[in-house]
Order: sequence, then structure tokens, then C-alpha cells
Amino acid sequence: MKIRLPPDVHTHVKEMAAKQERSLNGHIVFLLRQEMEKEKAPGNSLQATSPDASHAE
Repeated sequence: MKIRLPPDVHTHVKEMAAKQERSLNGHIVFLLRQEMEKEKAPGNSLQATSPDASHAE
């Protein structure tokens, strides 16, 4: 899957991946899995407060 990231987001994620000795792809998978776990957490209710990336320009 290909994704387009804004340059500042790409730079940040790349830097964080390097600090944690992960590849860029590995770090993105790590971050997505963290979000999946947050959704599964007891008492978590998904709210419409997060921006919808599908509407980003």
C-alpha cells in the first residue's frame, strides 16, 4: 500500500523510527498497532473528535 505523507509528518516519523532503531515501515506499523490497542481498551468509546484523514488536502 502506498500512502502520501506531508513532508513534516514524514520527517518526524522517520526521525522517531531511527531513534527507536526501526525502519520507517516498521515504525508506522508499530504506531498503527498502538492505535488498534487503544481502540480495544476497556471503557474506550470512539468519538468523532479525531480529524478524518480522508478529507485532508
